[in-house]
Amino acid sequence: MLTLLTHGGGDGFYSYSMFCTKAALLLQMSGATWQRQDVFDPAELDAMPHQKLPVVRDETGALIPDSEGIRRLLEAKGADFDQGLSAAQKGQSRALIRMIDESLWTQLMCARWLEDEGWAGMLQSVFAGVPEEPLNLFREKVVAGLHFTGHSRFDRAERLQRLEQDLRALEDFLGDQHFLFGDHMTAADCSAAPMLEALSRAPAAPQVVEVTRRHEKLLAYVARVLDRGALELPQAA
Repeated sequence: MLTLLTHGGGDGFYSYSMFCTKAALLLQMSGATWQRQDVFDPAELDAMPHQKLPVVRDETGALIPDSEGIRRLLEAKGADFDQGLSAAQKGQSRALIRMIDESLWTQLMCARWLEDEGWAGMLQSVFAGVPEEPLNLFREKVVAGLHFTGHSRFDRAERLQRLEQDLRALEDFLGDQHFLFGDHMTAADCSAAPMLEALSRAPAAPQVVEVTRRHEKLLAYVARVLDRGALELPQAA
């Protein structure tokens, strides 16, 4: 049996990490038999490949890191997450996933870690009960990383404008379809729905939540994806 090593969830989130939820949806779509194991010990996290989650432990005990690495593992076992898509659609799917996993992820990192309102929400939810001083030191490192990427050098108005552009592009691509590529879920939906959910709710900063929630078609889409997959996802033991 495969074991998904994941960050915990709460407040309606399957996991506070959208990439862990993405990995769970991919596992569920693949038809594999799997279980969930939450990781809370920082020392255990440091021992993971890349020192981050999600990670899948396979039947041999090998650790496969990163949601895209997990996708490759499942595809090697026979899963087809883009069944029925043309070569051009598969290219579009890859481009959408990169936009979601990189551009929208950076927006979420700013909304949770850079913005003071978002950080206050993180302390009350994701890090509830954890001593604040070491968390603030860790936050400084995260913010420094965001500054290095350049995204946090934009002011809030510029970040929100860019967010609006990406959300509108996704909404236009979705159109009147149930999922991004038609009537059936594909890999792109596993990336998009968790990210959009995270942007539309606290602990994301309220300004980001407000912009995201204006896109009602995307919110309905997120509900469809999570209703299709998340209700049956294994829970933490």
